[in-house]
Amino acid sequence: MKFSSHEDIEAPAQVVFAALCDHEHFQRTVQQRGVEMRRVDDRPEVGPGMAWEIDFKFRGRARKLRCSVTEVQAPERLCLFNESDGLTGDVVISVMTLAPNRSRLLVSVEMKPKNLSARLLLQSMRFAKGSLDRKFKSRLRDWAAKICGPAQVSSA
Repeated sequence: MKFSSHEDIEAPAQVVFAALCDHEHFQRTVQQRGVEMRRVDDRPEVGPGMAWEIDFKFRGRARKLRCSVTEVQAPERLCLFNESDGLTGDVVISVMTLAPNRSRLLVSVEMKPKNLSARLLLQSMRFAKGSLDRKFKSRLRDWAAKICGPAQVSSA
């Protein structure tokens, strides 16, 4: 199952990419939503090998996820690999420069099942794909608005 969306942001690509790499901010944000996120590497800079263990509840069950950075091409691309008990996933985040002070953020998430229960979970998510797409786009728009202000974000 794949989700993808993009947002145009009134900020230079370097600013957008720096915000993407502000992992402490992401950690504080997800903790406000009841998600526990722990860094499991000791890398001082953003790059392949950075990793987190994430504990959260989804559909009433406690879930564990391991997220690791697989590729960094500043300021254009950041790739992550996620793995849980039943699912694997790839996240590709790209930043395109549209003008000196305008960027396009493209985010793609692809999930693949590793077992039967994960396959059933993804199948049930396919039935709600429309509403999940809207939530995905809304969260991306909210995040983009935090970078540059709500009046300067547009879904192109």
